[in-house]
This record gives sequence, C-alpha cells and structure tokens, in this order.
Amino acid sequence: MKNIVKFILPLILVIAIPIILFYNKKDNELKQFDKASEQVVNAFSPTGLSIAIVKEGSVVYEKVFGYKNAGTMDFMDNGAIFNIASCSKAFTAACIGKLVQEGLISWDDKVIDYIPEFKLADDCITNQMNIQDLLSHHSGLKTFEGDLLWYNTQYSNQEIISRMHYLPITRKFRSDYGYQNNMFMIAGEIIERITGITWEKFVTQNFFAPLEMYDTKSSNDAFNGKENLALPHYADSLIEVFDFEGGKPAASIWSNPKDLANWVGMLMNDGKYKNVEILSPEIIKKLTTPQTILRVSEESESFSTHFKTYALGWYAYDYQGYKILEHDGSMPGYISKVAMIPEKKIGIIILNNGFDFYCNDALMLTITDIILGKSVNNWVEYYENRRRESAQYEKDQTAERMAKRELNTQPTVSLNSFTGIYADKMYGNAQVEISGEQLKLTLLPAAKLFTSTMEHWHHNSFKIVFNDPYLPFGIVTFEVDDKTKKVKGFTIDLPSSDFNFSILDFKKQAGI
Repeated sequence: MKNIVKFILPLILVIAIPIILFYNKKDNELKQFDKASEQVVNAFSPTGLSIAIVKEGSVVYEKVFGYKNAGTMDFMDNGAIFNIASCSKAFTAACIGKLVQEGLISWDDKVIDYIPEFKLADDCITNQMNIQDLLSHHSGLKTFEGDLLWYNTQYSNQEIISRMHYLPITRKFRSDYGYQNNMFMIAGEIIERITGITWEKFVTQNFFAPLEMYDTKSSNDAFNGKENLALPHYADSLIEVFDFEGGKPAASIWSNPKDLANWVGMLMNDGKYKNVEILSPEIIKKLTTPQTILRVSEESESFSTHFKTYALGWYAYDYQGYKILEHDGSMPGYISKVAMIPEKKIGIIILNNGFDFYCNDALMLTITDIILGKSVNNWVEYYENRRRESAQYEKDQTAERMAKRELNTQPTVSLNSFTGIYADKMYGNAQVEISGEQLKLTLLPAAKLFTSTMEHWHHNSFKIVFNDPYLPFGIVTFEVDDKTKKVKGFTIDLPSSDFNFSILDFKKQAGI
C-alpha cells in the first residue's frame, strides 16, 4: 500500500502542477486585462466602453465602463448595441463570399455585368472593375472620395451610383490604396440583384440568424423600439443616431461584443459555428488574404510591424511575428474595433460610444501585448501624445487660416447678388438666401446638417459653420465676373479628413 501511495502521489503532483500553473497564468492574464482597461478608461475617459476577448469560440473576458446615456447616467451593460460602422464591411465581404461559395458569382465577375449603369470617370476602370476590386480599396478613387453623396443625404444607392462618374480618379487602379465606402455599397447592390432580397435581409438570414446574433441589426431601420442602445455621444453630449439612407453595406450594422464574439469565433473556427458550416475555410482564406499593399512607416516598423495590407473587408498586418486581422469603424458618436489573432484563436472586440479614436487603439494594442507576452510600447502614453499632437495640429491649422484673412475688405457686389440656386454636377444643388441681414447657405442634399449663416470673411468670401460638430469652419468663395458683376459660382474651402469639399464646384443657375 505504501508503495502505491509513493507511486500515485508524485503522479498527482505531475498532473496538478501544470493545471495550477495554467489557472494561475489565466487568472494573472485576466487581472492584466482589467488593469489595462482601467488605465485606458482613466486616460481617455470615453463616455461608454464595452469590451470582449474571445478565445477558441468562448468569451474569456468581458467588461463595460461608463454610460449608455451620459445625460441620464444610464450605465453601460454588455447587452447594449452600438453602431459598429465600418466593421460592417467584413460582413458585406462575407456575404459576397457566401455567393461565391454557392457558385452564384465569381470574384472575377465584372461589376457592369450586374450593374450596367455603373460608371466611373475612367472608362477602362469601369469596364475592368470586378467584384473583388469592390472590396479591396484600390478603385482609383482617393480615400473617402464620394462620401459626401451618402453622408446625411437622402440619396438612394441608385442615385449615388448615377453620380459617381463625376468623381475624379486620382489613384492607380489595383495599385494605390484609397478607402472607399461607396464600393461596398455597390457590393450590396450586387447581392440584391443576384438574390432578389436586400443586403439587409441577406446578411441577417445568412449570418446574424445562424450565428445566434439575436441583438444584432442590419441598420436602425430594423429597430422595433425595444433595442438596448448605447447612444452616441460627442464630447460627452448626446447626439442623434445617424439615419442611413444609402451606403448601408459599408457601415450600418448595430451589434454588441457578445454577438460579435460568435462572428469572430466562427471565422477562427474554419467557418463553423456549433459544428454547422457558415462559410468554407477556402472563402475565409480568400477574405483574409492581402489584396492591396499599404505603406508602413519607420515608426510602425520599430513597433514590430513590417507589412500592412487590405484584404477583403479586413486589414491584415504583422505584429510581433503574428498575423493580425483587424477593422475599425467610425460614425458620429461611435468608434468600433474588431480584431483577431488567428494563430492564437483570439478575438478582441472594443465598442465605444464616446467617439474617441485613440482609446480603442491604445486598449487593443495593450491587450495584444498581454496576450503575446511581450510589451513593445506604452500604448496609453503613446496615444495620449497622439491625441495632444492632433489637438495642437487643429489649433495651428485654424491659426494659419485666420492669419490669411484680409481685414477691412468688402464684397464687390450686393448681398442680394449672391442669392440663388447653385449646382454641382456631382453633388447636387445648393441654395444661398438672405436670412435677416446675413446670407445663408444650404447644401440641399444634406439640408439639415450642411446649412449655415454666412459671415463675411474678406472680399467675396464668407465663413460658414455647418451643423456638424466634427467639421471645422469653412470658407465659401464666390466667383464674380469683374466686368458684368454677375456671380458665376462658388467653391468651399473646408479642411476635413473625412470629406473632400474641394472637388465641389457650384455654378449659379440662370433664372433661378
């Protein structure tokens, strides 16, 4: 009996010690996640934050901070849904992948075969653009070009498509990167034309339902009034929920980390969820294979990133020797991040309703360092500095614009001469009218947001401040014929990283 005890006791210890070490490691990791989350929240003070970490299909860590509604002090909970913005693109790419898997389309199929009215400024690109190109951000259009067509306008997808051929081609097709929301919208249109159902129904039936993403909605049009919403905020003040008309396949999905855990879990499980195949491994490989090369800065290289690419609905890059798949999303009041480390079968989901870009990045990279067991940088400090630098840049930019103002000048014609209807062939109409003793400008496609009284700046230029807290002030400059004194049109100088107002060239309409 003593001999048996002598044999069994060391065996128990051999088995028990690794188990104890495993649970100690796991417990220590969770404490590190907690510490990282708290540090980030203390540093950036987001209105609300909801976090989940997924490993091998199960949520191993979840945490919430702050408020769903700061005004009423309604605390955040892990069931609250956020607009995940451009993290919707991965779902649209997966929808296309599903159609390829079913043999209904090919990645190489031409866009004009499904949407004959599709036309860009370059006929060659128009004729060569295929379905894979739509999802790769190398269309020849610069980043965000054409976003003015869907942002707060009432334009349908069809109207947006009809106006896209006026957008300038400034990049190399299938070579240069240019982030494009409208191309994902067109992918959604192709889904509808092939299947006979809307993109909203297709993504719900083929992904939300089988993945048991019961809280997830294709857009706010699918709300029934009972949704548990993390409401959007800017500078801790409640703002309106963005109401999509066109462009939904690019950014309209609402979800929470709990539901998104099922999504990333499926992608890291060879396309299976609860032993049911949602997507084939071949399609997932295609979706996550690099298509467009992005530049990597020397600073990024110093942080262990040597390549960065865009795949199909995902960014793909290396970090500390591991492949990272990631996408961010940004819409008024929301910043989202969904990331995966496939070799570790780990997903990271961070949803933010305080519109803080730097918070999510700092947290994601800090968590990744914990998972990989090596810290390459103090990410909280790094992004605090980035935020300060960005704020200083905006101040310097404003000061530079103010310094160019010429004082003690007057318009060369009366205020009444500026009034009327103006048209830009790409964007649509604008109205200039007298409001009290001032001019008032309204860009009619987005009349609620893009409207402002006009304060005289200098000569025939006027300052505007649109009803959009994210935009700086703009300068509207009218073109006046020196001889006839007739107003011919106007342009808008409004520096924005999201919208290109400089391509708008409004011409005054005769007799209106």
